[in-house]
Amino acid sequence: MNTDRVRPPRIIILGGGFAGAYCAQQLEKSLRTVAADIWLIDRHNYFVFYPFLVEASTGSLEPRHAVVSIRSFLDRTQLHLGTVIGADPARHCITFTPGGSERAVEVAYDHLVVALGSVTRLPAVPGLAEHGFQLKSLADGVALRDRAIRMLELAHASGDPAVRRALLHFVVVGGNFTGVELAGEFQVFLREAAHRYRDLDPRECRVTLVEMADRILGALDPQLSEYARTQMEKRGTTVLLGTTATEVARTGVTLSTGERLSACTTIWCAGIAPPPVLPNLGLPLERHGYLHCDPDQRVHGFEDVWAIGDCAAHEVAGKALPATAQRAVRDGAHVAKNLHRVLTGKPPEPFRFDDAGSLAALGCRTAVAKVFGIRLSGFAAWFLWRTVYLFKMPGWSRRLRIAMDWTTGLLFPREHVQLGLHGHRADTLLDDLSEKPPTDR
Repeated sequence: MNTDRVRPPRIIILGGGFAGAYCAQQLEKSLRTVAADIWLIDRHNYFVFYPFLVEASTGSLEPRHAVVSIRSFLDRTQLHLGTVIGADPARHCITFTPGGSERAVEVAYDHLVVALGSVTRLPAVPGLAEHGFQLKSLADGVALRDRAIRMLELAHASGDPAVRRALLHFVVVGGNFTGVELAGEFQVFLREAAHRYRDLDPRECRVTLVEMADRILGALDPQLSEYARTQMEKRGTTVLLGTTATEVARTGVTLSTGERLSACTTIWCAGIAPPPVLPNLGLPLERHGYLHCDPDQRVHGFEDVWAIGDCAAHEVAGKALPATAQRAVRDGAHVAKNLHRVLTGKPPEPFRFDDAGSLAALGCRTAVAKVFGIRLSGFAAWFLWRTVYLFKMPGWSRRLRIAMDWTTGLLFPREHVQLGLHGHRADTLLDDLSEKPPTDR
């Protein structure tokens, strides 16, 4: 007997980030009365709650409180750990390597949802791949915190002021939400931690934010962007506009203006790129390499393949949708409803997206926000930022843990300690700086 013919429809979701996880959750709700197998394939059994990634990186939150277990988030969905390596849409199957194995497995689907997210865009800047950091995962965040503490320790061991300035200078490239939040929080984190080192002056800890455009936070109103820049500069962060990095070395960064900054840590937050596996799926891509989608979220030319989240190029009213968590969550929920409509014999509906607003934390209990057309800045925006994202975090147990972390942070100083994920070796940095002493700012 061919069991393939009598099995219920199989929906396979590739990727367990915001878009994929919320799609699976909505499918579980929508398909209660419809027989269907829901599969989710991802390399991890958790997804990162990205709005809290910077706070987890700087110790304001315990890192484990910034992740959500997929198995606790979903009930009916079958989670399969593995890495997607390709697809054959003509044969309605995908290929992946299960976790712990190098042997590829082929699985048939009736509907495929591609939610593979994005990766950090790393242009061909000399030295970037070897010496640059990024912030795309929890491991990246913890490695950055380890790096910061390591730089403080090395600076404490050096008696050369120029060497210390280079060690304690962090350069963040990209003035988007991630870059701004990271620069603001790390400025506070480094200067707080420096107080624990008798021979270090907290003012030696510097963060420079480099942005190619003429203002940071381009998605917000110019007034809020200017407020954010002003507040960051008041607290010691240097903001360089209209420039970018053209070379990244182990001990410095060269800018497009020709200026060289002495800095041992460069963090690249300038944009995203499609995941490298997309061309292996046999699906149409638009000119930037993202999946070409129709208004109803189906991949162009396919009735049974859908794409959501960062990897999908969606346009509403001729305008490309932003690659944000807000959009990914709504993407996932809407395609789940469309799948229910298709499985019950109804046509899918086009996706409509109304941006509810944006928020960005700047450190020191300040933020900027535009929510439902209302602009806020300062403490009120920071309080709103924490409140909104606290209640967006799934599960009351996680919310309680996060609230306890924040309350503890108000009463006691955070622990400035390494967790053992250095990311980049720093063993010979003092030797490198001694051989070629920094002579610039």
